Amino acid sequence: MSPLEALAQWNTRIKRTPLYQSYRNSVPYVALKEWHKALRRRVNLRKYLGEEYCCPVCGTHLRAFKQTSGRYAKMLRRYGYAYPYSSIETLRGTRCPACDASDRDRLYALFLDDEFRSFDKRRTYRVVDFAPTRGIQAKLKSCPFIAYRSADLYWKSVDDQIDITDMHPYADHSFDLFVCSHVLEHVVEDRKAMKELFRILRPGGFGIVMVPIVRGVDETHEDPEIKSPEFRWKYYGLDDHVRQYGKRDFVDRLTAVGFRVDQLGIDHFGKDAFRRADLAEDSVLYVVRK
Repeated sequence: MSPLEALAQWNTRIKRTPLYQSYRNSVPYVALKEWHKALRRRVNLRKYLGEEYCCPVCGTHLRAFKQTSGRYAKMLRRYGYAYPYSSIETLRGTRCPACDASDRDRLYALFLDDEFRSFDKRRTYRVVDFAPTRGIQAKLKSCPFIAYRSADLYWKSVDDQIDITDMHPYADHSFDLFVCSHVLEHVVEDRKAMKELFRILRPGGFGIVMVPIVRGVDETHEDPEIKSPEFRWKYYGLDDHVRQYGKRDFVDRLTAVGFRVDQLGIDHFGKDAFRRADLAEDSVLYVVRK
């Protein structure tokens, strides 16, 4: 083993320790990291400005979106991911150079803009955002008719540190809207979490529920014996995922707890909206309603 490989292994072990996990979820660490990223975006933004595209999260007009580093695709190839990278649904691999919104964040923003037009601006809508991303969080908090809460089990920078499988601090029917994006693939008892999401949503409310989906795969692959980071990368696409959802099974699990599931794609939003937001044509938004 070369010195560089040994250093990489040591670095990986450090990052898996409880002490490091506690540090990286702390308020000072998150705040410093976000400040540094925002500063870099501001310095580099000028070269991306134009009129060809528009980020629906922050409203910035752009000549191009920023390509991601490709590190995730390299990691999948390294561990021999069981599915082609190109078959992952709703994955463009670009970010907004102004607000850092990912492709799925931009998809959510398109939907929320449509929904908000029909909202009664004279009332207040309660929203909970699980494992929030900065762009969507800022968009929701900017709406005067939204009472926003952020939630996560580990992050200390959120409003509520809460276990999504046991949200007893939240009363029945207490939220008009929730965002649960790329959370359930990390949760061992995901059906229990889905029941809790159904419980806290008011009748007539809706939620955005997204997980990694591979086109053409209908059955979920989960095996409690798959525990090593290497095999989780191989079969689930990340070392802290506990399953690879199949499309049909994902929808079935949601409907089994009582949700109606809408799958909204390019036919719903329109080709021009997808083009302006730089979204992959196979992007699908999963919206649950009660």
